Amino acid sequence: PINDEQARHLIHGYHAATSFMDAQLGRVLDALDQNGFADNTVIVLWGDHGWHLGDHGLWCKHTNYEEASHIPLLIVAPGVTKPGTRTRALVETVDLYPTLCELAGITAPSGLDGASMVNVLKTPSAAGKEAVHHVFPRDARMGRAVRTARYRLVEWRENGEPADRAVFELYDYEADPAETKNHASDKPDVVAQLRALLAKY
Repeated sequence: PINDEQARHLIHGYHAATSFMDAQLGRVLDALDQNGFADNTVIVLWGDHGWHLGDHGLWCKHTNYEEASHIPLLIVAPGVTKPGTRTRALVETVDLYPTLCELAGITAPSGLDGASMVNVLKTPSAAGKEAVHHVFPRDARMGRAVRTARYRLVEWRENGEPADRAVFELYDYEADPAETKNHASDKPDVVAQLRALLAKY
């Protein structure tokens, strides 16, 4: 349990670290501008996880919830991206390598898990992937998750356990963006549809 004073201290520390990182990034961008490299340098800033700041009673990154799995991702590609634009398209970190290959004019190797997102960088309203995936364990169970624009399904089961023994969490981001209700029992059709997507992965 964390009291209000400790929570404020932790949130303050998180925001301080973010502000410090922002200042350091500003120094890098200023140096690119001052040395004439801003017009031919692709910049990618991303993190490998989000962070819970008390939501769900958690103070960590180790979950399958939106706050932990939704990562910061910013890309500046001269001649491709437009300042101040953003997208709601679904992309994954495995998409970064093929994206950088395309931006650099390099042919990406075959057999990659990711796909270039240059079309989304050019047109932020363009569709991204139908779904993205992530995996994180909880105790002895592995949580395999699939996220679409509206839903996230997390399948929990132990390694080697048959699929019919799985337990599910289903979150609906239109009805409940804070993930306060598991809809797995009242939306079996959605669970079945997302299980099929998860089975392809």
